[in-house]
Amino acid sequence: MGFSSFRVQAGLRVLLLTASLCIAIWGWTVAQWLVTPLVAGVVALLCAGELVWFVERGQRDLSAFLGSISHQDYSVPLLARNSGTESARLERVYWLLAEEFKRLNLQKAANHQYLEAVVEHVGVALVSLDDTGGVAMMNEPARRLFGISHVNGLGSFARFDPRLPGLLEQIQDGGRDLLRVQRGDELLQVVLYATTFTLLERRYKLVSFQNIRDELEKREIESWQKLIRVLTHEIMNSVTPIISLSKVVQETLSSADAQGRPLAADERDDLLRSVNAVHSRSNGLMEFVRAYRSFATVPTPAFQPVDALALLRHVATLMSETLAAQGVELEIDCPHEGLRVNVDAYQFEQVLINLLRNAAEALVGQEAGRVVLRGARDDRGRVMVQVIDNGPGVDPVHLDNIFVPFFTTKRGGTGVGLSVSRQLVHANRGFIFVKAAEPRGCAFTLVVPSA
Repeated sequence: MGFSSFRVQAGLRVLLLTASLCIAIWGWTVAQWLVTPLVAGVVALLCAGELVWFVERGQRDLSAFLGSISHQDYSVPLLARNSGTESARLERVYWLLAEEFKRLNLQKAANHQYLEAVVEHVGVALVSLDDTGGVAMMNEPARRLFGISHVNGLGSFARFDPRLPGLLEQIQDGGRDLLRVQRGDELLQVVLYATTFTLLERRYKLVSFQNIRDELEKREIESWQKLIRVLTHEIMNSVTPIISLSKVVQETLSSADAQGRPLAADERDDLLRSVNAVHSRSNGLMEFVRAYRSFATVPTPAFQPVDALALLRHVATLMSETLAAQGVELEIDCPHEGLRVNVDAYQFEQVLINLLRNAAEALVGQEAGRVVLRGARDDRGRVMVQVIDNGPGVDPVHLDNIFVPFFTTKRGGTGVGLSVSRQLVHANRGFIFVKAAEPRGCAFTLVVPSA
């Protein structure tokens, strides 16, 4: 057809179909012809078929276009045979869509290559597992760590350590675990951290592996240095007066024996005071050793699912009289229903009691003292339990040492409570930190596994 408009072409086909039908009907009914109506009827059928084919051509072109797009073929012009304003406009739209799909596909490929390059060059070993337990991705640091280039499933990691497949299967979102592996003469201490995500309706688990042996050794040396400084300070504080006073006693008794005379009253009083001081410092040193022993022995926790709100209420009941006696108001804030933690309930209660006692001591002599026990989830879905007070807060100078064993700013304090609390929290697979509260005071935050 030589016309340039889709509507004109369709109109001519309808007109030709109508004319053929009219001729067939008129020739059969009025003129009583035989051949002409038959020919006109055949022409009408052909016109109807061609009209249907002409109208459906757009759908065929669209189907062909979408089929080529689905096969990532963007180079074939689908409407080159068409002409007319509407066809040209539709052809331009197809070309624009094809170019956009091509651009998006190239961008997706570039993003994928960029992500692969980042994952390969990051210094942390990464392994991605799909919901069937298959290994979807493993970067170069992971291949070097495990000494394997290809894996068929979780069982392949048994060559690195027989326990690793079970750990990878059991570790949950946000979970951490420590794996000690002896490789020749080298001891690796590998920390596993897992996070889960959903991509294209499939669930994936991304596990990172970090060998923290060097960092642990560095921290261990620093901890020993701090501990030795504290022990040296405490022992010297007790031993120095003991040595000095015992020397005074020795010289006094030796002088009296050498002169063969009895002790005078003032000399006996001096000796008695010296012996009492030695006894007092010896008791102080013994108490220090007992405190150290309590810090050094933390029982193994018995994990069980515990309702966080019930736990906070129980601790509040235990401490209500102590806080009320000091005029301190205790509030429980736990807006999440069904918040559960997987901890040793007794040990976790002991940590909260220690923190509440510290808060009460910080609020001594302060009007409108207030402590809040808060349970919530953080932005990563982990359970947080906070002890927040409106006291004077912690001096920023002491923040780095507040959990150091035997470090204390309180007169008569042992400096063991917070250290033991941190040990108990770590034993329960959590961690604890402190920061300033708003507008004043301090907030101790315990992050523990969710049940």
